[in-house]
Amino acid sequence: MDNELKEALNSVLNKLDKLDKRMEVVEFKIDRHTEKFDDLDLKVDNLDIRIRNTESNIRKDIRKLSDENETVIEVLRQRDFLPR
Repeated sequence: MDNELKEALNSVLNKLDKLDKRMEVVEFKIDRHTEKFDDLDLKVDNLDIRIRNTESNIRKDIRKLSDENETVIEVLRQRDFLPR
């Protein structure tokens, strides 16, 4: 009976060792994916910042063009090229 118990215990220990090795592989893969997700998250954040900056620059350009357009219209009106 003692040998049977030892064999059963050894069998369980072997299975636990195999599970432990598989868990290490899974943990390694999860760590790699986590790093990739972190990189992607950073890229998305950077892209968001770039888009916000671009939107701000576009708004500034539109305001400037609008002001310049108003100036041109006023000059044309002063010279009677456009009706008032």
